[in-house]
Amino acid sequence: MIDWLTERFNPGPLFAWLCVALLALIPLVWIRFRWATRHTTVRFSSVAALRSLPSSWATTARFAIPLLRMLAVAALILALARPQSGGAYESTREGIAIQMVLDVSGSMSEEDFVVDGQRARRLDAVKRVFKDFVLGSGELRGRENDLVGMTTFAMYADTRCALTLDHGSLRDLLDETDIPGWVNGRQVREDMEANHTALGDAITLATDDLRRAGEQAVAGVPGAEAAKSRIMILLTDGADNPAEFPGLEPPDPLEAAKVSATLGIKVYTIGAVGTMQDQRSRFGLFARPRAQVDEPMLKEIARLTGGKYFRATDTDSLVEVYEEIDQLERRRTGERTFQDNIKAANLAMIVGLGLLMLELCLVNTRFRRLP
Repeated sequence: MIDWLTERFNPGPLFAWLCVALLALIPLVWIRFRWATRHTTVRFSSVAALRSLPSSWATTARFAIPLLRMLAVAALILALARPQSGGAYESTREGIAIQMVLDVSGSMSEEDFVVDGQRARRLDAVKRVFKDFVLGSGELRGRENDLVGMTTFAMYADTRCALTLDHGSLRDLLDETDIPGWVNGRQVREDMEANHTALGDAITLATDDLRRAGEQAVAGVPGAEAAKSRIMILLTDGADNPAEFPGLEPPDPLEAAKVSATLGIKVYTIGAVGTMQDQRSRFGLFARPRAQVDEPMLKEIARLTGGKYFRATDTDSLVEVYEEIDQLERRRTGERTFQDNIKAANLAMIVGLGLLMLELCLVNTRFRRLP
């Protein structure tokens, strides 16, 4: 019977077991009622005179007392089974898949941005604004329903965080991200990886991550719905400068962008160029920027994929860039219908408690029996 109930209604084995308990309750209560009415409590020589008396409504309705108890217990069992009330509501969600592609080469250590009134590295300013973009702060509303991932690149491209709705984990990984040879914002060693900018590798790797997420969305994998619409936000402060390996040809950024365009992935490019004006060394010489953004290439990458190029010269302009992207990329992922499992259970609980209180009230007042 339990298997039949489970297959019939598909509510789970707990509901089936409670239904069996409810069915077993009916004969048990009836047997208890019949035993109570036939059991002799006080013996008399004869009750013939009493039988001849007319029955009152209370005597006639006495059978309702055990019935109230049975109905109360049945209602409480149904409440524990959490029946579905049949009510439903629709929830519309807006979400896309966003892969943040972040340059962590040595030039991102230049302190030509300002964060909270203090000079900060380009990387720190970018991390701060990107975190606000994902979690929400000020004018940035956050991307609660978006799948967000992160790819970093210097000499090599690396997927630091796969596309996820767990933005708390993404935040923690972003906080740990730093330039090769740097720990917690301080340089501890010279690292040759920081001397390169593998732009083509980064676009290729991020494109592959977004492609696989898109395939999961098409296949109906739970949680991947947002990947039906995919974008890449590429931020760098330099030009393509891959390391040379014998026998290997590094991917060309423009060819990688064409592959992204073929897969329907938009690439928004950001050139992070802090202001170097009036920055003098202690000897009175002007400081020299350590990287020059290849704006023509970034513009072409954005054009090929249907995205847009932005230039960020300070933290405020970086925030404005993300605000514009935030406005551009909002997409509905569909409507979901949820069954309301609470109202029916609450109603059954209230009815069961009400019947139980009524039964206790009656047996201690009008239907009270002595002894």
